[in-house]
Amino acid sequence: MVRRPGSQYEMLVIGGGLCGLSAAHHAARCGARTILLEPGLFGGEVSTVEHLDGLPGAGVVSGAALAADLADKCREIGVVIVEATAGRLTSNAGVEVASSGGGRAYRAKTAIVASGARLRMLDAPGAVEFVGRGVSQCASCDGPLFKDEDVVVVGAGDAAAQEACVLAGFCGTVTIVCRSPMKAKRRYVEALSTASNVRFIWSSEVDAVLGEQFVTAIRLRSRKDGSITELPCAAVFPFVGTAPNSGFLPPELLNSGGYVETGPDFRTKDMNVFAAGAVRSGYGGQIAQAVGEGVSAAAEALKAVNR
Repeated sequence: MVRRPGSQYEMLVIGGGLCGLSAAHHAARCGARTILLEPGLFGGEVSTVEHLDGLPGAGVVSGAALAADLADKCREIGVVIVEATAGRLTSNAGVEVASSGGGRAYRAKTAIVASGARLRMLDAPGAVEFVGRGVSQCASCDGPLFKDEDVVVVGAGDAAAQEACVLAGFCGTVTIVCRSPMKAKRRYVEALSTASNVRFIWSSEVDAVLGEQFVTAIRLRSRKDGSITELPCAAVFPFVGTAPNSGFLPPELLNSGGYVETGPDFRTKDMNVFAAGAVRSGYGGQIAQAVGEGVSAAAEALKAVNR
């Protein structure tokens, strides 16, 4: 029997990314009455990835398609999925999460925090102001808007490299601005290095995003000598790290960076609360790890349910 939101559950999963969906699916498949809270798109940041990479057996599929399929599989085995944002988590003889804005509270014996992380915005004048007007963090969504134009990607990791590869198929030129050497996987770097319309600017950071109604240029500062240059462009795609979605959690569960601290069994300092995926300190950052951590956290949380 599917229970209505607000009734007693055994497992409450917060977050509908691949990690949270995997946790909810495993818990329900093992017989636990499970509810999952997700305020937006299934898949989290992965939902913006056009060609998913790093998940064996998935084939060529978008992040959004994979997440939607997993959500459907969760519903099929009885997971109750509620569109709600976690406002505050408390624990007392179980776990309760109040939805944001004073809405309904959801209660269960245990909780798995899989709320993930969000992309950081550039810490530079103009970055926030031009979001939607030339600043974007989704190449597959907005890249076609800048067909044959000159764009900039900021960052040196996998996300920056993947998005630059997507943009190279649409845009006239793609300039990748890096503070440090590239940290992305070798195959991404090799693909970018051989693309005729991709170039790199090293040891530099964005000092400002410039424009009037829309982005027209960025101002760059050299990390070597402090010199300032301007680079004309139609759009800027920043991928400069992530910040955890953990503001609803008690401070004692977090480290100084806002990430959830767990033991090797994914349990937090609260015996009823577990955490997995990008919100957790020590997460490796790979998609396959997100799925694996979700399943492993659910397996550990089930032990707590059954004790």
